[in-house]
Amino acid sequence: MSAAALAVAASPVLSIPVTAHAQAAPADCPAPFPIAQVRDGMTGWGLTVSKGTAPERFRVRVQGVLKDGIAPGVDMILAEADSPALDKAGAIWAGMSGSPVYAPDGRLLGAVGYGFSGTSKLAGITPAKAMYDLLSKPDAVAAAQAAKKRVKLPAALQRTLTSRGLVDAETASAGLSRLPMPVGISGLAQRRIDALNKAAERQGAEVRFYRAGATGGAEGRPGAIVPGGNFGVLGSYGAVTGGGMGTVTAICHGKALAFGHSAFWTGATRLIATDGHALAVVPDPVFGAFKLANFGDVAGTLTQDRLTGIVAELGAGPAVTPVVSRTTAGGRTRTDTTYFANGEEAPAIAGLHLMSALDLARDRFAGGSVTATWTVRGTVAGKPWEITLPNRYSDRTDVSEAAGLESAALIGVLADSPYAGVRLTDLRLNVTDRGEYGRYTVAKLLVKRNGKWTALKPGGVLRATAGRQVKVRIRLTAARSPVKTVALTFKVPKKAKGTTGRLSVKGGLAPAEEGFECYLNPEECGEQIAAGSFADLLKKLKAKPRNDHLVGRLVLGSGKSKVVVGNRRLLDKIVGGEISLRVRVR
Repeated sequence: MSAAALAVAASPVLSIPVTAHAQAAPADCPAPFPIAQVRDGMTGWGLTVSKGTAPERFRVRVQGVLKDGIAPGVDMILAEADSPALDKAGAIWAGMSGSPVYAPDGRLLGAVGYGFSGTSKLAGITPAKAMYDLLSKPDAVAAAQAAKKRVKLPAALQRTLTSRGLVDAETASAGLSRLPMPVGISGLAQRRIDALNKAAERQGAEVRFYRAGATGGAEGRPGAIVPGGNFGVLGSYGAVTGGGMGTVTAICHGKALAFGHSAFWTGATRLIATDGHALAVVPDPVFGAFKLANFGDVAGTLTQDRLTGIVAELGAGPAVTPVVSRTTAGGRTRTDTTYFANGEEAPAIAGLHLMSALDLARDRFAGGSVTATWTVRGTVAGKPWEITLPNRYSDRTDVSEAAGLESAALIGVLADSPYAGVRLTDLRLNVTDRGEYGRYTVAKLLVKRNGKWTALKPGGVLRATAGRQVKVRIRLTAARSPVKTVALTFKVPKKAKGTTGRLSVKGGLAPAEEGFECYLNPEECGEQIAAGSFADLLKKLKAKPRNDHLVGRLVLGSGKSKVVVGNRRLLDKIVGGEISLRVRVR
């Protein structure tokens, strides 16, 4: 789930008259005000929500037009905004994105979408026509045009704004950027939300995660979507609810325009549109003020996520896919369900859902061990498929995160596979807490010589006889646990006489280069791992060693005479490490 970054600097209270006919937003699709007629000093008014659901008016005074300020061919209107709520916040806040701005005659100037660094009430407005183009020409602004994360101001305009006391010189020089989209998350502990914010900050993502209230996903409230009102875009709801909150710009023939910039810039999409209830505008010295809100009921389906705004079909929400988990810990079992609408969100939703369910069931942040079994159903080219994949996870400090991240990677292989017509329709998860952290490491490989089991030194040679068995023992060590010895047996084929090869034993914790991604990237991982079809992908995923497998592999010869003999054992802890040695067959 990414978004944008914005804010602005303090300015004096404006005394801008608002005409009587501008008391409420135009009912449906107000005419766009031509940007060619926008002039410095022009006044107007806007609508937004700072608390509750009712839009409140704010006043604006235009400061100029920035040519190509948003993208080539898309200008940006600069305007100072003012209202009691803005005075209290001290700046444009994240969540105002999409707030409609009108000319005195009621025509739509555009939507608030950009600003400075969280210290000014000077806003960048996306022109109305650029947003209306999304209704009939969703590709009017080509995806090839790079969205500007930060918009630089010409030196002359910087001097004008600073001379008027709207911004200081440093802020003017830094330029405008998109308002950050407040992304509300429910179902996750604050520690998880803090980690998401840190990760977003490291990656330069224009998004701010905060704790939000869940929505039950009830439908039937498209009428709650009004110009200047709250507008939510959800990737999921239920046990884990997550999405962005902004503002409605206009309603046009059953469609809502909002945000004045993209949500995630995914183009044509299928996400859940909701109304919302603002609780407060929260000051934040690091990220800038943002609107804290609860998501409401489903009000439609987001269909377009473009550079200059988003579009939703009001009415029924999109079809959703359930993630259902049954989690057992401490003798108690709980069941949780999360729904998502877009298959591209499946990996992240699956991982977050597992973390949430396990955190709540264990009621602690700690290391430990768990077993988790995913059963995933779907269709490919209209035909049903199903796969069940069990595994064990163990981590010293945070087993929920370890299991969640690897589960996300696993579901990602299925959701992101390059085979045509793949769709996930149902995800089921069984998780059981297995107690304290535990992990084996492959320490020694022993063979029997002169009646004694002897550890072979690295680089040693194992001599085998064609048609006979090779018996080895693997010594495993673990912190605060007794040494464990496991026996493995290989049958050397008669036709392998005179060949050489290698015997390797390793834990099921595969190295990174042999992870799930290798099934989709043969050029990076080798043809022996990559899947050639979706059916082959399912087969290879089932065959992939579990984290608690000890896997032995004997490879003899090469080319057409190559022989591979393998076996594996299931252990009571996950196991890592690898030992190999050369083999000569007589």
